[in-house]
Amino acid sequence: MSTDNADSANPSVNPEELGFEDAFRRLAEIAERMEAGGLTLTEATARYEQGMKLVQHCNQLLDSAELEITTLRDNYQRSAASQPAQDSDEPPYVEEELYEEVVEDEDELPF
Repeated sequence: MSTDNADSANPSVNPEELGFEDAFRRLAEIAERMEAGGLTLTEATARYEQGMKLVQHCNQLLDSAELEITTLRDNYQRSAASQPAQDSDEPPYVEEELYEEVVEDEDELPF
């Protein structure tokens, strides 16, 4: 049985306590460890479960950020439309196509 005391992908850490960057880093570490092999079925299953929780948490954080950005953009566009036009002080309009979904398909996940 493999024991990694220094493993930073500690299953006792609640994913919801992590920010996006830390959660994504832990997800990458889990994927690397699973790809390296040498885990028992129980260890691999526990890491997979933790990885799926991290994926869900990362997706929630991304959805929240996307909603916030969309709200800010819409509020700006509404306020810009209600203000008199100014020649050079107004920033350019950003096309909506620039905002794409980051992870739509779980098949794109690293494990």
